[in-house]
Amino acid sequence: MAKFCPECGKPTIKINNDGRERDACPDGHFVQYARTKIGVGALAFRDDSVLLVERAIQPVGIWTLPSGHIEQGEPVDVAIVREVCEETGLDIVPQGVVFVRNMMQRGISDIYVIFLCEVDEHQVPVADGIEATQARFVALSEFDSLNVSSYTRWFVETYLANHPQPWEWIHTPYDKPDTRIFTAVNGNG
Repeated sequence: MAKFCPECGKPTIKINNDGRERDACPDGHFVQYARTKIGVGALAFRDDSVLLVERAIQPVGIWTLPSGHIEQGEPVDVAIVREVCEETGLDIVPQGVVFVRNMMQRGISDIYVIFLCEVDEHQVPVADGIEATQARFVALSEFDSLNVSSYTRWFVETYLANHPQPWEWIHTPYDKPDTRIFTAVNGNG
């Protein structure tokens, strides 16, 4: 919900636009079209284990993929590198997108983009103590003894059962600065 026009600062009014009630500037400078939240998650493996964190923020105590929200003006692949480093101290290299989840929460379209990532085999994860209380590579055989989220379990098990090719970032001759187009490359995916 936009309470004020970002162009002129006037309080917004409700209008009917394309059959939906929307917040808008009374002078026509702005219409609030979508309320979207975009998050990123990292699917990173080492041998037969996957990188997980135990959450220190809500829902506390759940084991999940390292993840977080994209900052304003931040490319999606930059966001996942930042989030993994913040929560685990690890430097990762995103290989591409393997899952996109979209769900509605309280009228907001919540989009979650999961990247398959490479991690240097010599780095050891260390939880930041703010967003994560623990960070480590967890074997699937340990999932039942930990409080692993059902979504995380599904993403890991589905990836391992199907090994989808990651959609890679490709450059096009029409890209603007920081354009990101992810797609199957060379018939993959």
